[in-house]
Amino acid sequence: MNRSGKFALGVLCSAVLAACSLEPNQLQATAGTSTAQALAESAVARDNAPGLSEQYAKLRKQQIAQVDYKLSVTIAKSGEAFSGRVIADTQFRRNLLQPLTIDFAGGEVQGIQVDGKTVPFEYNGHFITIAPEHLKGRKHAIAVDYTHAYSTNGSGLHRFQDPVDGEVYMYTDFEPYDANRLFPQFDQPNLKAHYTLDVTAPKDWSVISSVREKNIEQKGEVNHWVFPQTKQFSSYVFSLHAGPFTQWEDDADGIPLRLFARKSLAQYVKPNDWFTFTKQSFEFFQKYFEVDYPFVKYDQVIVPDFNAGAMENVAAVTFNEGYVSRGEKTQAQRMRLANVIAHEMAHMWFGDLVTMNWWDDLWLNESFATYMANLALAENSEFNDAWENFYLGTKQWAYGEDQLPTTHAIQLPVKNTDEAFANFDGITYGKGGSILKQLPYYLGKEEFRKGVSNYLKDLSYKNSTLDDFMGHLGKAAGKDLDQWQQQWLYKAGLNTIAANFQCEDGKIASLTIEQSAPEEYPVLREQRTQVGLYNMAGGQMVLSKAIPVTYAGASTEVTAAKGEACPQIVYPNEGDWAFAKVNLDKVSVDNMSKHINDFDKPFTRLMLWQSLFDSVSDAKLPLDEFVSFAISNAGVETDINVIRLVSRYLGTSYAFLDQFQMDGAKRTRLQLAIETFAWEQLQKAPAGSDTQKTWFGTFTGVAHTDKALANARNLLRGELTIDGLKLDPDMRWSLITLQNQHLYSDYAQAIKSELAKDNSDRSQLNAIAAEAIRPQQEIKAKWLENLLQNRDEFKLAQLKYAAGALFPTEQGGLYDANVERIVGALDDVNSSDASEFVGTYARLFPLSCSEKGIQQMTEILDSGKTLNPLLEKALKNRRFRNQSCLNMAAAMNGHSAG
Repeated sequence: MNRSGKFALGVLCSAVLAACSLEPNQLQATAGTSTAQALAESAVARDNAPGLSEQYAKLRKQQIAQVDYKLSVTIAKSGEAFSGRVIADTQFRRNLLQPLTIDFAGGEVQGIQVDGKTVPFEYNGHFITIAPEHLKGRKHAIAVDYTHAYSTNGSGLHRFQDPVDGEVYMYTDFEPYDANRLFPQFDQPNLKAHYTLDVTAPKDWSVISSVREKNIEQKGEVNHWVFPQTKQFSSYVFSLHAGPFTQWEDDADGIPLRLFARKSLAQYVKPNDWFTFTKQSFEFFQKYFEVDYPFVKYDQVIVPDFNAGAMENVAAVTFNEGYVSRGEKTQAQRMRLANVIAHEMAHMWFGDLVTMNWWDDLWLNESFATYMANLALAENSEFNDAWENFYLGTKQWAYGEDQLPTTHAIQLPVKNTDEAFANFDGITYGKGGSILKQLPYYLGKEEFRKGVSNYLKDLSYKNSTLDDFMGHLGKAAGKDLDQWQQQWLYKAGLNTIAANFQCEDGKIASLTIEQSAPEEYPVLREQRTQVGLYNMAGGQMVLSKAIPVTYAGASTEVTAAKGEACPQIVYPNEGDWAFAKVNLDKVSVDNMSKHINDFDKPFTRLMLWQSLFDSVSDAKLPLDEFVSFAISNAGVETDINVIRLVSRYLGTSYAFLDQFQMDGAKRTRLQLAIETFAWEQLQKAPAGSDTQKTWFGTFTGVAHTDKALANARNLLRGELTIDGLKLDPDMRWSLITLQNQHLYSDYAQAIKSELAKDNSDRSQLNAIAAEAIRPQQEIKAKWLENLLQNRDEFKLAQLKYAAGALFPTEQGGLYDANVERIVGALDDVNSSDASEFVGTYARLFPLSCSEKGIQQMTEILDSGKTLNPLLEKALKNRRFRNQSCLNMAAAMNGHSAG
């Protein structure tokens, strides 16, 4: 199916601009004219294709003034489909001049009634069409009786059967355009509605939605759950979850809290952590926003096969089961849980109470929740290194994506829901969150907070735009933010800053911040940061001065630095205020290499280590030099965040070495050095510490020699122990996967033995990955066939695990042997309306550090095919990363040759 046809309505409003701009009375007055009829006829067609375009959503917003839904759903433990009836009480702005379409993807429609009278309709598998002659009034009750298959890909109404006990669980996931897979509706964020729900479900189940039930009627083997009408909100944050969940209850200063998990996972859930983090977030947000929590109760539901981390359904948030560890969580894992709880709660105000008008403002929704979650942790939690973790994770994600060819402005046009799905990325979350973090420094913290509060108060239960948000911030701060908005929100690309300084007689004579921009995105921005001056004192490298400065343009003089003691190191983004890449001057680089372990502040060490690896990525520092430096210096590091960063980049370096065309003996030597270092750090780490768990993860990613693989096997069997290292089920699977990756020892039997002990779905998924990673052509062919030909026989979660494991970096030859089969499936995949599967398919194109790998991507991209936006983005980024890998290899080999 050619997906390009769906954009034909993109010119609708421009083609019929006069009609689009008419007021209701004007439009009625002209309704009888031939001109109006011609305009109406040109506006009838909505292309027979999945998804929703922005232009058609605008047209429908002009048709519909208000809609409320009464939804009845029947679900059962068995069967492949559910049934429902929805009554959409719809008020129209004017008499319809063109058909009305109702979004409903992939279901079956039994019949439609308008005000109790059966009417004809058309249904194409994507949406229902009702002719205007059947909707002649201004207010109609449109009833649709329907059935729909349960989802196996995590979107719509997903059904999961637990292999441990056979219990069935269901949950919904809708963003951006899957609410219409639960019931026929107008699935766009600016048609907010009230919802009245009733559900028929097995009697031993819980049913969870946006409000608490008001009545449960027992009817034999089923119960009839009746819910009161909700407040008004967008359909993508409506929800329906059901199953025999284990339930915990608590209270957050009058707000009822519940936590749900499936029975077989309940033993691993630590409700005290969940409720503690939830209460802390409520305490912070209600005070910060000056708006009471608007949705009465707050449920959190932990669900399997979930495609995202979590989803902010109104008062019934869903969480990926990955946030439940089957062993002891590290502090970093606990912080990630606290962060995602805070992130989704922030959405209750910013996203659910006040909602973007269309998906072009998705960034504002996600960026704000990203920033607010980290602010809440930093100011009202046990975690005193929240911003260090933000820098280590979210901000590096943003920096990385902002240097890709697919980077984009934070605020950008979104033509359709496919493009909206493709924009759930590091720019939308990480860069947006980072520049919001910078705004309070620019405007003033209280001014920023007040602007946010006023925005939420003024626009509660309404839809908003970027201008609404920026207008409230600017008014609160007394500043015109137009220039800031243009620089930061409408322009793409990452700026680089560097300090340039000269000293005379031991004092700074001059210091400037130099700002540069990539050639393709030449904008130079203004922002506020600090310049950090460091010198050795008492055996430590200490911050002698932090100078706040607002820089702009290509060069900014830091006059306050004159006369300060000449620094050994200058860091031009002290405290990580700014969103900018840092280049260190030569003096600072030289001194950093001598004193990396002398810095008294762990955050400074973290940023300097990051700058070091940035130089590797930019092909300025040879990879082998980084590896040698890390092995020589990281062994004495005690801060867990720095350890996490260094261990991450040693693992990354190991993978790059697999890809480089280089001297084989040198590759062997470097990879052995990384393996040996990781094993040594694992053994010497404090018993049971987060450091020990971190190096265990690195070791399982780099072990490859017979000696290391024997150690891994013996750890699995219990024949070798390391003091304090307790292998939870998931750690055991990482060892089993490692054996299969290298066909070591009883690799196949190891899978069977582990499944005999633990047949949970998580173990079954790990078993798929462990098999798919084997370096055997028959295994690759088997799983490619499952992915590309037999995918309807598998859940999406199973396909994701297989795709992610098929081609590790050292198996480039097996990828080359199968690439024709992968590329041959492109047209079929590209026609799929399942965006999540398109993303899974994109995983089949691994790093290929060669001219051939670059050419493969180029041939697809230049083929003239209209690609799904998500796939096109993935392929462009893969080509770029292949080229970057080549550049890094050249930098190292050139260094070696020299």
